[in-house]
Amino acid sequence: MPSKEIYLDNSATTKPYPEVVQKIYTILTDVYGNPSSIHRLGRESKRELEKARKNIADSLKVKPEEICFTSGGTEADNLAIKGACFANRHLGNRIITTTVEHAAVTKTIRDLKKQGWEAEYIPALSGKLDLEALEKAIDEKTVLISVMLVNNETGCVFPVHKIKEIIKKKNSQAILHCDAVQGYGKIKFSASELGVDLLSISAHKIHGPKGVGALYVKNGTKMFSVNLGGGQERGLRSGTESVPLIAGFGEAVKIMFSNFEKDTAHLKKLRNYCLDRIKKMLPGAVINSAKDGAPHIVNISLPGLANRDVLEFLDSRGIFVSSAAACKSNHSRGPSVLESLGISRDLANSALRISFSYLNTEQDVDVLMSTLLEYCQQHAPGILKTFS
Repeated sequence: MPSKEIYLDNSATTKPYPEVVQKIYTILTDVYGNPSSIHRLGRESKRELEKARKNIADSLKVKPEEICFTSGGTEADNLAIKGACFANRHLGNRIITTTVEHAAVTKTIRDLKKQGWEAEYIPALSGKLDLEALEKAIDEKTVLISVMLVNNETGCVFPVHKIKEIIKKKNSQAILHCDAVQGYGKIKFSASELGVDLLSISAHKIHGPKGVGALYVKNGTKMFSVNLGGGQERGLRSGTESVPLIAGFGEAVKIMFSNFEKDTAHLKKLRNYCLDRIKKMLPGAVINSAKDGAPHIVNISLPGLANRDVLEFLDSRGIFVSSAAACKSNHSRGPSVLESLGISRDLANSALRISFSYLNTEQDVDVLMSTLLEYCQQHAPGILKTFS
């Protein structure tokens, strides 16, 4: 048993910064007014809300009024896709996305298909998005294109900026949405550099609280609300804003981007160290992540081993990683995301996702690798050999 728990599941969620926890506590206890109220407590709450909005807007190099707060990345994706499609239904009924999106995107599109919308899914074998297929798929009825920035399973990065170029080349009216939940705070970008009209982010992936996210809506983008009520968030997302969580989100953004260069360099170093240790200690393991992927994710398969059994063993030693074959792709009984990336079902069922944060160290990697080595020696010694 390691002397401390080792958390290597930061793509699932992150531990909040201490400053974030304190910020939330302060808002809950001292600045508890409704931000729509005009008295002092309401005004103070409103100031905290707008301070957080500006922090997030500045990180994306956009205007504060282009940021709409949501309950998380899932709601941001839902609002982006349905809001844009409902508002622009007169232009067509086609949506283009990829075969490897998060369920928050694929299930939302699946729901729209039941309402008469058409969808086309662009392949991304080996993490390479087929831009030629995407260009061919765009026609005069295409209303929305939704493509993630960083895949949550392997960390492959999609060239979202090139999609905007293709949209212009085709003289298309299509709105471009990007689920940037896994990329935000991990790779450098601005909304204008990506060329997006809509962009989803989440707080709990960047050491902020769970239950809050945001959607960037470029000025001029026609949107319908899917949440009716008091008209908060410029009418896009009614309901009293969760100021404690939003303030915590803003604090996390301030800290994350103040330390961006240092922390991303640390993540890259850890990722490379982990890949090196895997190759040396478990030469029969299959590495599913590309060298040019996001700096915080390493995805590997241990052939012949069920990932659930490996996870339970690691868990018993106080080491926390995740499997990577649980999220289904576009159909409830269809291929997993890893299979859609071109990975065989057997390898997908033995896949592990290791994901880092600024809190992790090379010693954490060493403990993980020695524990995996121990398990493989007992259950799959062939992984310790190089396959020809």
